Order: sequence, then structure tokens, then C-alpha cells
Amino acid sequence: MIGIAMFGFLGAVARYLCYVFAESRARQPKLATWFVNSSGSFAIGLCLGAGTTEPSGILGFLGAFTTFSTMALDCVKDAEDGKWRQALVYIAATLLAGLLLFTIGYYTASSF
Repeated sequence: MIGIAMFGFLGAVARYLCYVFAESRARQPKLATWFVNSSGSFAIGLCLGAGTTEPSGILGFLGAFTTFSTMALDCVKDAEDGKWRQALVYIAATLLAGLLLFTIGYYTASSF
């Protein structure tokens, strides 16, 4: 439990730093969230493909690094603003990228 909490702290800090970096480059908060979630999905795929099942790293670090709740908030805000199409495209892009990058990471790591 302590390991998961410590790695969770590090994952949250890493998410914040990646988010700030991506947001400063693209000036689009949703793109920054998409980047964090997509790269986290790839990393989880790499870990599981390599046979790593350490809960501290996957649940702690990568669980805190990725952020479903921020994506959901962005979508709700778009829906409230009447931007339904934008919300649906964002959801689809996040889910497709996450699944694709997880799969690529998994098969890349398991092939070595």
C-alpha cells in the first residue's frame, strides 16, 4: 500500500509536468489531457506486455498519471456548451488512441 501511494504521488507529479508541457506547446487543455492519457495507455501496454505486474508501478504511478476524470469533465463542459459533436469526437479520439497505443505497447514489449 505504501508503495502504491508513493508511486501514485510520483505519477500525479509526472502528469502535472507533462500536462503543463503539452499545454504550453499546443495551448489546448484537451490536447494535453489526450496526450497524458494516450502515453499512459502505451506505458501500461509496455508494462503488461513485458510481464510486469507490479501494482506500485501500474496502479500507483500509471494510475495516477492517466486521468479519466479530467477527460470526462472536458466532455461535460462541451456538452453543456452545446458542443456535442466536439465532445463525441474527443471521447472517440481518446478511447481509440488509448486502445491502439496500449495494443502497440503490449505487442512491442511481448515480442522481445
